Amino acid sequence: MRPLLSFPLTCLLLFPCLAPAQEVQRFRQWMEGQEVGGMEETHGKTPAGERIEQREWTQLERLGNTVKQETVESIVKSPDGSLTITWKVSLSAEPLLGEATWSPKTPGMLHVAVKGAVPADLQVPAGALLWPDEVESVIRTAARELKPIHFTEFASSAQQWAQSDLQPIGPEALPGFPDTVHFHGTVHVGKLSSELDAWVSPRSGDVKHIDKIGGLTVLTQREELPPPASTAGVPSFFERTLAKLPHHPFLPWIREVELHWQGPGNQDLPQDDQQAKLGTNRYRVKAAAEPNASEAAQMPVEGTPAAEDAPFLAQSPLVQFKDPVFNGLMVRLNPPKNATRWELAKRVTPFVFEWITEKDMSVGFASAQEVARIPRGDCTEHGVLAVALLRRLGVPARGVVGWVGLGDLLGLHFWVEVKLGDRWVPVDPTFDQAPASALRLKLGTTDLANLASVGWDAATLSFLDGAWVPEKPWAETIRADGDALTLPGVVTINVTGGRWSQKDGHIQLALASTHEVEAVTRPGSQQLKGALLLLGATSARRGWWSPTSRMLWMELDGKRWLQVDRMDQPTAFKYLDLIETRFP
Repeated sequence: MRPLLSFPLTCLLLFPCLAPAQEVQRFRQWMEGQEVGGMEETHGKTPAGERIEQREWTQLERLGNTVKQETVESIVKSPDGSLTITWKVSLSAEPLLGEATWSPKTPGMLHVAVKGAVPADLQVPAGALLWPDEVESVIRTAARELKPIHFTEFASSAQQWAQSDLQPIGPEALPGFPDTVHFHGTVHVGKLSSELDAWVSPRSGDVKHIDKIGGLTVLTQREELPPPASTAGVPSFFERTLAKLPHHPFLPWIREVELHWQGPGNQDLPQDDQQAKLGTNRYRVKAAAEPNASEAAQMPVEGTPAAEDAPFLAQSPLVQFKDPVFNGLMVRLNPPKNATRWELAKRVTPFVFEWITEKDMSVGFASAQEVARIPRGDCTEHGVLAVALLRRLGVPARGVVGWVGLGDLLGLHFWVEVKLGDRWVPVDPTFDQAPASALRLKLGTTDLANLASVGWDAATLSFLDGAWVPEKPWAETIRADGDALTLPGVVTINVTGGRWSQKDGHIQLALASTHEVEAVTRPGSQQLKGALLLLGATSARRGWWSPTSRMLWMELDGKRWLQVDRMDQPTAFKYLDLIETRFP
């Protein structure tokens, strides 16, 4: 049962190992009841020695996009017992490649070389098993003797040691495998821990296993076994990770929110300046304060960084900011001389938003250098590119995994934090926000040293079994008074001659006709495709009007946007001049 990690937004997937007598063994895989892929293992010989290849693939549907991922690992054992492990993790257009070598002459050391990273020697834990057949022997013996399974092995795509600890539950036959034994326990890969049920046959090895992590269930079983009950019509995994929010017309602008968890278990989230625990399953999240004078004046790191900053200024296979492709990006970015950390963060954030023109959710997880060449992807691609640019400029930066509120949904998201003084300030290049908006729940941070550090799989929130709900008052604090609309402490909007009204969190403005108005994040180039750039005659305010959707997007102060629906072009021009906004 060799663990290989698939990222992101999948889970720990355990690779069964086969006896050399079987040339090929195939498995099918289901995630949350829906078939998503499979794996196969092939035994053979090469001139260099005995060879075992393991291949796993998944194909997930995400909001109308197909996300394809594949991991291939090959292990060759030479006649003298030396091992060479190579792997390729394909999450986007450019795969992540690595190789590890082990020799019986130096049994306590495994040499690991990942493309884009400095080669390293990992100390081999006492008793670790590196050859798959050794693992196979352990689990078969345990099944035959009804004894616990304990072993440590190398998880190549995570470049970490994996430890399996399983206890026998007892014999439990499966169709076609009358001698299988049911085991239950845990698998640990670095900080990642998963709960595992495995069915092992003394004759056939691993037959079936169910992995549970963060509320997610993955079933992997021999292709000979009957498939689980049909889940036709059941929402996909990605659809189930999107939780509904009550509508709030100014969600991107609100300063703080209190939320409570409705679901099983106690949610223990990290705390910082933006996220504070109020009690069991209750948190307050708020927008980051603008940097004070000292923080705003802090300069980038030059020379050798302090030990605490070094991981957040380092290169890695995911953020190779010294790659020549970044030379051209730096010319385009054109950072001012003697710019402070915060000035650079505010320059990088919109630059990344504009650079990634194709907001594509079909990318699994691309490296920063790939995004620099192919400007395509979603929040993870925005995040890794921003981290790479910031680190190149000497600004300590890290990634954040969590939930973000946008529109009427709360969904999994990836954003960035930069270090200013003694605190980490969130910025969000996906939405061009610096600082980032308030309604976001942090699950964890990552230095992006490798895929295993990202933390999609390590998120402890059981998001499939509950939801975070904002406390009231929510949109109820909005006051409509004739031509003035006020959200106390956030904004006042006046429209001469207009009349505001609201219902169920939606606000409307009646002038010559009635239109719904709401705050939105900065629209992307795809959203504005075909839109006309308008300029207010007296206000000089910029707006983009779409002849197709009849939507108007108004830029208010360089970082806030309003969206107004159902209007013709003359009315759009009129709104640009009539709407007046005041922020505290």
